[in-house]
Amino acid sequence: MDEGEILQQIQSLVSPDEWQSAQTLVGANASSTTIVQCLVQSGALTDFQAEGIERGAFVGLRIGNYDVLDRLGAGGMGTVFKARHRRMRRVVALKLLARQHCEDPMFVNRFQREVQTLAKLSHPNIVLAYDADEADVGHFLVMEFVDGADLATIVARRRMTLRDAVRAICDTARGLDYAHKRGIIHRDIKPANLLQDAATGVVKVTDLGLARPAELSAANSGITQAGGIIGTADYMSPEQAVDSTNLGPATDIYSLGGTLYFVLTGKAPYRANTLMNTLLLHRDGPIPDVRADRPEVPVRLAELTRRMLGKTPADRPSSMEKIVAELEAIESELGDEVMESEFGATSVFSEKFVGLEALDSSSSSKPISVIVVEPSRTQAKIIRRCLEATDTATVEIFATGAEALANLRTRRADVVVSAMHLKDVTGVRLAQDVRAILGPPAESKAPGFVLITSASEGPEAAGLSSAGLAISLHKPFTPEQLIQALSLAIGLPLPVRPLDESFAGSFVGASMMGKPPSRVVGKGSFENKKVLLVDDSSAALMYERKVLEEIGFKSFVEALDGARAVAAAAIQPFDLIITDYNMPIMDGAALVGYLRENPATAKIPIVMVTTETSAEKLDPIRRLNVAGIIEKSFAIDVVRNVVEKLW
Repeated sequence: MDEGEILQQIQSLVSPDEWQSAQTLVGANASSTTIVQCLVQSGALTDFQAEGIERGAFVGLRIGNYDVLDRLGAGGMGTVFKARHRRMRRVVALKLLARQHCEDPMFVNRFQREVQTLAKLSHPNIVLAYDADEADVGHFLVMEFVDGADLATIVARRRMTLRDAVRAICDTARGLDYAHKRGIIHRDIKPANLLQDAATGVVKVTDLGLARPAELSAANSGITQAGGIIGTADYMSPEQAVDSTNLGPATDIYSLGGTLYFVLTGKAPYRANTLMNTLLLHRDGPIPDVRADRPEVPVRLAELTRRMLGKTPADRPSSMEKIVAELEAIESELGDEVMESEFGATSVFSEKFVGLEALDSSSSSKPISVIVVEPSRTQAKIIRRCLEATDTATVEIFATGAEALANLRTRRADVVVSAMHLKDVTGVRLAQDVRAILGPPAESKAPGFVLITSASEGPEAAGLSSAGLAISLHKPFTPEQLIQALSLAIGLPLPVRPLDESFAGSFVGASMMGKPPSRVVGKGSFENKKVLLVDDSSAALMYERKVLEEIGFKSFVEALDGARAVAAAAIQPFDLIITDYNMPIMDGAALVGYLRENPATAKIPIVMVTTETSAEKLDPIRRLNVAGIIEKSFAIDVVRNVVEKLW
């Protein structure tokens, strides 16, 4: 594939606005490598997509109507990807049947049954199915994307509080109760198949590949034969080990009991040196007492765990509905607890958001030690080159939070710079654990912490700064802003040295960086004017911000649609609002109309940026007395001419 074809493929993966903004920043004749770096930095492409482009594996970056954004995991049936519908822009989880199974009727039938089972179920505690189809790469199922982690991963990081454990199992029981009442038995309940949403804490049941209607016989199942063993041995009921085809709700109750034991203790109820010995322990071994491993577990909760692990269905609670009622009663009796990190240290999480402010950069020139925790190799390389090119810091890079924590326990670092979403934890969780283990910087040798977030991740990161947990730095950012964030994190001003010419083009918007903002002679300074930028394209926001910085503006707030802009304008004043026309939820026209009708915002100058040329659409905007309507190219001379007339 030649360079022209590669550029065409890259262009097909992003929106027209994102492509145009990238070309404006790096030049129309830039190489595919430079454009990919620009698109990754702006958030238009993911690191997974960038690596696929580098390998020339464009086929795997689009499945049906979905752009593949990342690889979430893989199992015996296939691989699960994070993807986005090209038109709806909805982010989903896409499960692709492994190529070697596509010609095997048993696996295809099992996959189709999962599709059909999910299609029958719609419940807050069960992952929803959106779509299913077949593409060149094989059969695929499109499901709700849960932005979080499974319970196995969560417990591996830290012991759950009793309340969190009870809530997680109660959520699961609610979803399974709904499925059981519709005749669906899961048959593979385990911690790895229960996903917890990081934002809400809600747990959802996933992976219904082994689920089946309770009345389906072995003769017509087409998947297993009587006496066959399917499921996961650590959580499998005694009767499922004997015959996987003739099962009722009691088998899921047993498996959920084993999962409850796990989230309370960090280990499965039975584990032996072989698969068969593990299965025999489920059948013949004494039921373990959860209080032996965790004495603070209430007697009532320990007793429920024991009953759910009863050796026969008759020994267990009769339904998930009764388990839900019991867990709800137990939760109401629980007291407050202290959250713990995986190392057993208490962690404090307080809620306040600290913005980035400029510091005097006249301190010592000695480089500081920085740990970068970033799964994206492209983004990590950009940060490293940015810091090392300015002689500001020495840098070590890690892809996971666990690697960074292990390093911090053995050596001194001045500051940690972390992405929000890592391979094993969130950046929020990593910041908590760094403080839990090492304490705040003011009281110990703990490093400062900078969390890199996008606009959509702002609420998730909004609790970090009050107790000195972290400084939040929004993407896209300049090298100067990164260094200023490091200064705030360590409490010392750092010098901002100009970038070497060889670095130009490696960082998005490098041609505009390292220059002092220009001033408009005779028109006063814009540096104290606060601007609200509204656009659903992160690349467009980045470009508009750079142009405005060239003119002299310094203070910005960004919103990805009109509704978020309204929310921003309700809590803080703005001197200027610059908005796109076509946006989801509330478009630019509706936004301008709302702002003009609200007395608190009626007099704020508004500039519309759009590709629209229709008088039918633009004349109503003009009648609302906007300060100007500017083409999407956002030419600096045009923008300067408009804003000069305002002050």
